[in-house]
Amino acid sequence: MIPLLSLKNIGMTMGSKKLFENLSLGVFENEKIGLIGPNGAGKSTLLKIMAEVEPPDEGELSQKKSLKVSFLSQENHFEPQSTVLSAVVKHLQNTSSMTALEAEVQATIYLSIIGFENTDQKLSSLSGGWRKRVAIAAVLAEEPDLLILDEPTNHMDWEGILWLESWLKSYKKSLIIVTHDRAFLNNLTNRTIEINKLYTNGYLSFDCNYDKFLQRKEEYIQNQLSLQDSMSNKARREVEWLRAGVKARTTKSNSRIKEAHNLLDNLALVKERNRSSQQKSRLEIDATDRKTKKLIELKNVNVGYDDYQLISDLNLILGPKTCMGFLGENGSGKTSLIKAIIDYEKNYTGKIQRAEKLDIVYFDQKREALPQDINLMEYLGDGSDYAVFKDSSIHVASYASRFLFTAEKMQLKISQLSGGEQARLLIAKQFLKPADILVLDEPTNDLDIETIEIIEEAIKNFNGLVLLVSHDRHFLSQLCQRFLALDGQGGWAEYADVNQWLKQRGKSDKSDSSEPKVKESKEVSPKKKKLSYKEKRQLETIEADIQMAEKSLEDWQAKLEQVDYSNHEQVTELSTKTSQAQKKVDQLYELWDQLEAKQAKN
Repeated sequence: MIPLLSLKNIGMTMGSKKLFENLSLGVFENEKIGLIGPNGAGKSTLLKIMAEVEPPDEGELSQKKSLKVSFLSQENHFEPQSTVLSAVVKHLQNTSSMTALEAEVQATIYLSIIGFENTDQKLSSLSGGWRKRVAIAAVLAEEPDLLILDEPTNHMDWEGILWLESWLKSYKKSLIIVTHDRAFLNNLTNRTIEINKLYTNGYLSFDCNYDKFLQRKEEYIQNQLSLQDSMSNKARREVEWLRAGVKARTTKSNSRIKEAHNLLDNLALVKERNRSSQQKSRLEIDATDRKTKKLIELKNVNVGYDDYQLISDLNLILGPKTCMGFLGENGSGKTSLIKAIIDYEKNYTGKIQRAEKLDIVYFDQKREALPQDINLMEYLGDGSDYAVFKDSSIHVASYASRFLFTAEKMQLKISQLSGGEQARLLIAKQFLKPADILVLDEPTNDLDIETIEIIEEAIKNFNGLVLLVSHDRHFLSQLCQRFLALDGQGGWAEYADVNQWLKQRGKSDKSDSSEPKVKESKEVSPKKKKLSYKEKRQLETIEADIQMAEKSLEDWQAKLEQVDYSNHEQVTELSTKTSQAQKKVDQLYELWDQLEAKQAKN
């Protein structure tokens, strides 16, 4: 199996920062890769190199002959006054050899697939989510062999996210995706790569989805800690040897001295990796710790504009130590309701009672415009080296480190920060304020997973009220005890969890379809079959079998990524071995599913 695409000894520098150095990896057929890593690690840059949008400073990119690659960037470059159809047609003519007629036919097909009924609309009239859909339709219409997507779910609504996830599940070609949506990653990917200079090769890669990657990463870290202990013991002996007296030194071989110094250098690198992997940033939100049990009460509240009613007869009581998630399609009234609750807009009738002098921190999805010409220190400290947090003075650098900003970032102009780093900076500024109520409207857009997990922990420990709007299923599930779903036509309902709402939403979608309802059969179900002795033994040992098979696959994959691609015989041999190892893993997982399903029926 020859790689579709391979990077060899890639080096890339942005400003004064070295993003990659001697980075080598391959992308193979039928791989659905989730690319993760902290903001500023170079994920988007790496995607652009793979898509040949940007050339690397060093190294080379090679592709399988006639490989067709399509790339969805975070920003689209369509002209606002173009129609939906003309924008996609122009894109296809620029990126492929299609004639105008072929491009129009292809654009029409994929715009229809992605949900557009009127393709004559101007792009300027669309919401951010629907503009994102246009961009997705454009890259899908290219029908590539390798699809590269950079944060495709940003600004999309529930319908769009769930549709895209479903479509990509059935996508038969290879895929590389950068997203902070962990549920999206788990449901789609069969390989996860974390970009980080702390790893030996500049990245860590396992053939699994995100959740399983975390388990394997933990095992890797434990192995690195064991390696550090072993290397430390050996280094201790070598240091003693190096410090031996003059007489002993005359008999030392130059090669052993060189090996000893190499060992000390490698030990320093392993220690640095382990120290970084063990560091956990603890973030706090300044809560006022108000003792009132009831912060806000809504009685028969109606929310809407002019004659259009979004929400009717809503009754709610909201208190501290509560996180409520707001669910519904874009335009259903989530943001309008929140603004009514916190008295930012008089867009309602009915009664909303609020505790006196509430301190509210509101993180708006539109976000304030950051000043680009000052540095991070000046912004967080308002010109001072110190900021006030929890009624105490704290050095800005110390506070910023809780949001994963390193010392070298402190003097950078805001314009030099990545989009994700700027989003993180805004949250850091907001969290300096004391709060009874924390309102977060799509807070995870543009953030990396590591930052989202830190914010999750902070919100879990926040004693006030949290009102949360998000399309990130994992984020919602981790934080919210209550969910309020809006249908945008006056109706509302409370749910215990987001999956309950998604299931109900799916049932509603099906019930609205024109397909006839099938009457349930009352036939007697067949007699249940028990597991055979052989199947019981297989079920007992299958997890261990899978671990061994996956370890074998990782070994072959590692060999294949390090091979000299000019040696075609070796590439072919290793590709075959890798393919066979992957097939064995897939077969074992399929057998596991079959055995567990059979056992569950008994």
